[in-house]
Amino acid sequence: MKAFEIKLSQGAKPGKGGVLPGRKVTSEIARIRGIPQGRDSISPNRHRDISSMNELVESIARIRDLTGRPVGVKTAIGGWRFMNELADTVHRRGFEFAPDFLVIDGGEGGSGAAPQALADHMGLSIDEALPRVVDALIESGLRQRVRVVASGKLVTSARAAWALAVGADFVNTARGFMFALGCIQALRCHQNTCPTGVTTHNKRLQRALVVQEKFQRVASYCLNMNREIDMIAHSCGVRHARELRREHVRIVQANHQSIALNMLYPYPEPVARVRVA
Repeated sequence: MKAFEIKLSQGAKPGKGGVLPGRKVTSEIARIRGIPQGRDSISPNRHRDISSMNELVESIARIRDLTGRPVGVKTAIGGWRFMNELADTVHRRGFEFAPDFLVIDGGEGGSGAAPQALADHMGLSIDEALPRVVDALIESGLRQRVRVVASGKLVTSARAAWALAVGADFVNTARGFMFALGCIQALRCHQNTCPTGVTTHNKRLQRALVVQEKFQRVASYCLNMNREIDMIAHSCGVRHARELRREHVRIVQANHQSIALNMLYPYPEPVARVRVA
């Protein structure tokens, strides 16, 4: 295990826990997860031992001490209160309570089992959430302490390069790998009737997932994504994609004219803070 992630929410269904239907809880899954076979497994929409920012940072520190591994938080962003409270709490409690990384999921994040109203309308887009989170870390002096991972429909190399330019350290993509695996977004993940065999235990439907062929497609997607991101970076005149900055991105406005991203989201200055003993 390389790291531990405390999941607070995801872009496709913020504020709602997961449901694994009983018909998908096989004997193998029941044994691994320690749940009754054939019975719906309903995850709560929150961690019962985390009800405040203080309890969140204490959980981060406790898990890090117990495991010796980096500990981070995954969340969709709905406003600025979360980041403001996190920064204030870390400064009050000490940097040893800071998460090692934040995974920011955009509201466009996906899951075939998400309620449509949540998938379509809840959570800030990664286009708005990511620069705001990075700016909040810069302003609070936590940017060098906390790594930022961008997630949320970042399927193409151009979108991934955009996230790096905005300030992300890493980029997650589930959708891209699912497409490479053969997902057609049939939205039947929870029904056990996935026609491509990706999310079903039905032996007949599973035959559509030819592992010997699909593993090569998945590997090619990953390799070509990285290759194209580097190509975009070189076209911007930098040696490595990690050197991409907001001034390398231009956003087309409603008047059809573009503006540099660093004009829309200028890098903030760190705000001086007094540590309370």
